[in-house]
Amino acid sequence: MGAQNIIGAITGGLSQQDRLLKLDTPAGNNVLLPHRVTGRSRIGRDFLFTLDCVSKSGDVQLKTLIAQPVTLWIQQTDSSYLPHHGYVHMARRLGSDGTLTTYQLAFSSWMHFLKFRRDQRHWQDEPADQIISDVFNQHPQAQGMFRFALSKPLPARSYSRQDETDWNFVHRLLETEGLYGVWQQAADGKSHTLTITDRLETLEPLTPETLDFYRAGTDSEANALTQWSGSRTLQSATLSTRTFDYKNPSTPVNPKATSVPTMGNQGTLPAQAEVYEYTGGYTYPEQARGDHLSKIRMEEWESQAKRFHGAGGVRAIDAGRRFTITGHPVHDEDADSQREFASIEVEWIIENNLPLSGHEASFPHSLRGEVAQARSDGPGKLFSVPHADGSTGYYRVSVEAQRTTVPYRSPFEHHKPKAKLETAIVAGPKGQEAYTDDLNRIKVLFIWDRVNQGDERASCWVRVAQSDTGSGYGGVHMPRAGEELLIGHVGDDIDRPIALHRVYNGAAKPQWHSNSLLSGYRSKEFSGAGFNQMVMDDATGQNRVQLYSSNTNAQLHLGYLIDQTGNTRGNFLGSGFDLSSEAYGALRAGQGLYVSTHPIASQQLDARAASNQLVGSEGVLEASSQASEASQAESLKEGHDALKSFTDATQYSATGATSNGGNTAGGGTGNANAFKEPVMLFAAPAGIALSTQKSAHVASLEHINLVSGQSVHIATGKSLIASIGQKLSLFVQNAGMKFFAAKGKIQIQAQSDNVELTAQKSMILQSATEKITIAADQGILLTSGGGYIRIAGGNIEIHTPGKVDVKGAQHAFSGPASMGYPLPSPRSDQPGQLELLHKYANGEPFKGAPFSVLDANGSVLRKGALDANGHTVVSGLPVGAVQVQFGEDPRNQYDQSSVFKNTPWPAQPAQPGGSAQASALSQLGGLLPSAAGAAGAGGAGGGLAGALSGASKLAGMAGAVGAGGGLGSALSSASKLAGVAGQATQGAAGLGQALSGQAMGLAQGALGHVLPAGASAALSQASQLGAAAKQIGSLAQAARGAVPALTSL
Repeated sequence: MGAQNIIGAITGGLSQQDRLLKLDTPAGNNVLLPHRVTGRSRIGRDFLFTLDCVSKSGDVQLKTLIAQPVTLWIQQTDSSYLPHHGYVHMARRLGSDGTLTTYQLAFSSWMHFLKFRRDQRHWQDEPADQIISDVFNQHPQAQGMFRFALSKPLPARSYSRQDETDWNFVHRLLETEGLYGVWQQAADGKSHTLTITDRLETLEPLTPETLDFYRAGTDSEANALTQWSGSRTLQSATLSTRTFDYKNPSTPVNPKATSVPTMGNQGTLPAQAEVYEYTGGYTYPEQARGDHLSKIRMEEWESQAKRFHGAGGVRAIDAGRRFTITGHPVHDEDADSQREFASIEVEWIIENNLPLSGHEASFPHSLRGEVAQARSDGPGKLFSVPHADGSTGYYRVSVEAQRTTVPYRSPFEHHKPKAKLETAIVAGPKGQEAYTDDLNRIKVLFIWDRVNQGDERASCWVRVAQSDTGSGYGGVHMPRAGEELLIGHVGDDIDRPIALHRVYNGAAKPQWHSNSLLSGYRSKEFSGAGFNQMVMDDATGQNRVQLYSSNTNAQLHLGYLIDQTGNTRGNFLGSGFDLSSEAYGALRAGQGLYVSTHPIASQQLDARAASNQLVGSEGVLEASSQASEASQAESLKEGHDALKSFTDATQYSATGATSNGGNTAGGGTGNANAFKEPVMLFAAPAGIALSTQKSAHVASLEHINLVSGQSVHIATGKSLIASIGQKLSLFVQNAGMKFFAAKGKIQIQAQSDNVELTAQKSMILQSATEKITIAADQGILLTSGGGYIRIAGGNIEIHTPGKVDVKGAQHAFSGPASMGYPLPSPRSDQPGQLELLHKYANGEPFKGAPFSVLDANGSVLRKGALDANGHTVVSGLPVGAVQVQFGEDPRNQYDQSSVFKNTPWPAQPAQPGGSAQASALSQLGGLLPSAAGAAGAGGAGGGLAGALSGASKLAGMAGAVGAGGGLGSALSSASKLAGVAGQATQGAAGLGQALSGQAMGLAQGALGHVLPAGASAALSQASQLGAAAKQIGSLAQAARGAVPALTSL
């Protein structure tokens, strides 16, 4: 049949009837007739068919075919047809031969469209099947045309980024997870579906499932395999991998790694055929996942190790079908499991049985040469397909297969794109200025990301490179929302981003710029305008460093100090350092502090200049003390010793720390001066000044030394007031003393002892304008040369060993007369004042014994020592209960002066009658301060009341007496007792008068707590005082255990 007959057949609509190939296209029925076909299909990949078509139409618009569906039908040996549906992606007009025009089409599955779409996006915590589905659904042709047939659910992938075509992205995900796709054609030829699986068991069996193998010599068309051979290739024997998980870092001793050997029964493989790979950062979180990924790689190699190749005229074969071979001399002896194969790849070479061969012209790109080569390679009758009209077609398939007992994995042919350095913007939840986790990772919005709006889902957690990192040390400076970052990728892996640096842009400009003088760091207050900064200024000759916080304007400014505002360098402010704040400040050093304006030395605590000056001050104190003692004034030894101890504490040689096996590079050894004690030393060669607009305070629990090489000047605008707990000693060595009061009087009182004025020469007592008054309670004695004048008890005695010379214009001697003169009262007690008296039972004082006054919590308020009379007054205590602790008598108990008689009490038996009262009062007075002591200490209260001014003093006294603690509870009303004791200012006789009325009851109650039972009953009334004294005398020996405690008051 010639070309005209073909044209006629096309016109008549009979051209595709009962032919080997049929084609459905958008051009219409019988417009394009398939002439020659080559095809290839592979599991895990796409299929591709290329067709030469003839048409009587020479003006078919190629663009009407692009991306359009077509179906190629292949006739089966039973005259039925199997479809191959796809989409045209290439259309070409090859040429025209008279009235026939030849076209060429190429079509593939809908997956071919994935090659023409490129995207940049990412997925977080999604499994691969979900990610692949998202990509497929971007293509309308793929929607609903795919499914997954997996043996188990896939794990979520923490972060998967696409920066490539959909085609490459999908295929590399499939390869990594050990998945592959198999194409299935709809029976109606209108669609095709991709089934993604991970095991060969899911493949559909071929229909029929058994393929015949024909030996050579067959001389007719055979729907069987006529060629079949096996091949084996060498593969690696072991796959070893290693990764690093920064969230759970591994060590060289215990690496995070996998090692997978190949299966057995592959012959003798060389032991050294190991592939070792570092798979990159944190490839897998769990070991099982790592082992699975390595196993997939190994199964890929094992799949390729043994393959089978065949050829024949099997019409129904396609990639991804299971079949069994029968009639093969080798496989017929195999077990059933070894005779089942899976078609991995199928190739077709087909020529339709149209009556056209040998008549059409040859055009470039035509399949004519390829088909002719195939025809010439083998027996033509085996692959010939005759038609009833006498035309003969050609059909040959080539099959690559493997046994189904070996897992199949697609070759790792699609790789991640190489990562590039890129920028991103710090992201986070809306309104949140910074968003980090416990590793200070951040979220970023990549510039290319067109999906996310910059929230916490903008990316995976991204680590941030810091200036220094380590366990227990390192630097932290976190990027905040809106900052632009420079992003790198660990191992050039686009799924492993890491923030490397920050960069400025037009929205975030540098704080310091243009002149290149200023460098440093500046932070920003969250949700505010405050900031902290460290500025390093490298201006020529004006170097400086500033550490500054806008909160309270606190700063440490070092070097050449200037006023800086933003990027502007302002006026000169000084040089050195400026440590300042508008709020509080504290300077602490646990082992000592040295503040000096002496020239800078190499050592931190080189205080030799100050120490030498203190040593000189020690000499001044020592010389002054010796001169003072020589003139019977007080010694300065305690002050001298305190100063010497302080000076010694400033000079101490400290040895540098030893390395103890560490790394010091040989430095840091030697000795340097240190302080023995945590002292504070201020030193200045040109002077020190303290200035305040209010009060200045100096407090010490021990001594305060003021030493001057020349003079000490004190000037006050108002008063100079001193209150001294023990004694005041003033000694002038050479130039005398002067006390002047320009206005007001001068008062000198000894409130509990004598006033002694002694002069080596004359003593002059003058009143320039008024009189001199001398008054005394017990008497006045004027004596010189053995003569004297005594005024006492209302009498005047004038005695002289010589003459008495009385001269006057008149002499009047009349009867008795007297003149009262008010004497000054003893001191008045003040709140917070406590009087202490500590004696033995016989009245011997604890001379110089130490004492401590403690508050209710046991904290020390005062420390000191009693005077030679075992007495002292402590002032300035807080009002409230206190405790008093007395130390031991400092005298040596073996000294002769320490031997004294323990006087029994009462000293004598009580006498009956009126003398009983006097006896009781006299002996009772021994338990209380003496008359002189009471008068000196009592003031308005007198006696015991003077020692207990206020409730706090009474509680302190009661707490201090030890065994006499009962007295404290007895004296619950301090004000009442003070009223009674106030009447006792004249001594024991006054106490006798006070023991009448209400005072009697109080005294009785007081004694009742310190004397044995029965003593208080003896003192029930003043009229029975004689009987009480008698009872007290009889109970004296029993009460001696309590007497010392009361006497110590």
